[in-house]
Amino acid sequence: MSGPVLTFQKVTRRFGSTVALDSLDLKVEPGTVLGLIGRNGAGKSTSLRLALGHLHPDAGSIRVLGHDPVTEGIKVRERVGLMSEEDSLYGWMTVNEIMTFAAGLHPNWDPAFAESFRKRLDLDPAKKIKNLSRGNKAKVSLVLAVAVRPRLLLLDDPTSGLDPLVRREVLEGVLESVPAEGGAVVYASHLIHDVERIADQVTVLDNGRSILEGDLEKIKQRVRRVRAVFDDEPPEHLTLPGLVSMQRENRTLLVVADGANGEPEQALQAAGAVNVTVEPLPLEEILVACLKGSGLEEGDNNA
Repeated sequence: MSGPVLTFQKVTRRFGSTVALDSLDLKVEPGTVLGLIGRNGAGKSTSLRLALGHLHPDAGSIRVLGHDPVTEGIKVRERVGLMSEEDSLYGWMTVNEIMTFAAGLHPNWDPAFAESFRKRLDLDPAKKIKNLSRGNKAKVSLVLAVAVRPRLLLLDDPTSGLDPLVRREVLEGVLESVPAEGGAVVYASHLIHDVERIADQVTVLDNGRSILEGDLEKIKQRVRRVRAVFDDEPPEHLTLPGLVSMQRENRTLLVVADGANGEPEQALQAAGAVNVTVEPLPLEEILVACLKGSGLEEGDNNA
């Protein structure tokens, strides 16, 4: 199909009096990896469950591969894979048995690909699931998720708690099996370094709303830390273009601002700063600055 793989248009979802998503817009194009990040409770998992049709929106519309997951859930789930931290695997089955079981449920199952991928991940086909390490269980979940040849793969923090080597294997497997063939991935995670490594698009959620979104490299070029030193105390009230967060340290202002055209630096110089330097930021620090800027306390910045 042409056009976006996944779109949310003004999607709202409530749980009682709690608003999990608040008029959220999302668009995921083929061949891309969208990193969905934010503190716990920001709406990441809710977004994935809505995309699969496991939850229904209270307002707005969702399209997955051109289908409405509410009324065409079977069509959606035939072409969408899901891998989550809470994946339920039947412990009494062997690796081979659970692959055979999954093949019977999915019309698009690719047995040759599943077997080659199992070998690549060094999974013993005769080993019972209950006897596998947590890392190997994650690898089994990955095989089950990608062997259906999904046009869209949803990852709900699937590598949380795994050692770095296994995380790398799993994420490399995702990249080689989905976006490389024109599919798309939505990776919801609090492991920001992993998101930064594999995502090309990022959406930061807070309180069910998108507070920052776009191409990851362009975001990192735009959102930077500006260190401004003044001869005396910095101005008490300072309006800066693109301001995300600001911290005072004696005669120094540490400003995180969204503006690649130099406007924040120029405004600080015009306010009397005698020394202005610009520093790039990793995604994790951009996330923390965005969350602080949206009213969070310093200690409340879990993704």
